[in-house]
Amino acid sequence: MTAPQPLQDPAVLRHFGQTPTQVQAALSAQLDAFEAELRTREHDWTTVQPGREWSPAQEAEHVVKINSGITRLLGLLLSDRELRPTPQTPGVLNVLKDGKRQAPPESLPSAAGLPWQSWEEVWSGHRAALETVAAGIHETPGRTAWHPFFGELDALDWLRMVAAHLHSHRELLERSAAARQD
Repeated sequence: MTAPQPLQDPAVLRHFGQTPTQVQAALSAQLDAFEAELRTREHDWTTVQPGREWSPAQEAEHVVKINSGITRLLGLLLSDRELRPTPQTPGVLNVLKDGKRQAPPESLPSAAGLPWQSWEEVWSGHRAALETVAAGIHETPGRTAWHPFFGELDALDWLRMVAAHLHSHRELLERSAAARQD
């Protein structure tokens, strides 16, 4: 793995909306698209995908873990509760994987990922919690939390990041499905 890299400009997240309403709509669209992609993957749910280290089951579990943590963080940023200082460690890129960002250890999926029989229930609960918090989203100047690749983000930028993360993992799943057909 390479050393931590300079932070990326969080302005790239603005692709997922400028206003709270636009970001909510982008989030909903990305949740729908990711879920729709998962529904097509029963046949290879537990198969590690071409060019990836994870199966669709693991990809789904990782996304749920990340989003669940961010849902709690959004609740804190949108509240008046005290924010405690956190370590500001930049993320790590892996040169062996074309410079891809490395997921934090706590977000790594289990060896099996989400079981096909229960992923929809897990997804539904996670999505409902995320959308409930997103319904009250607004900018939170002065109330930010550290992101390892973007630095300090306020609540609205964190929600943009969720939409971007969903978009990225859906594209990875789509590319792996296309590679399997080749």
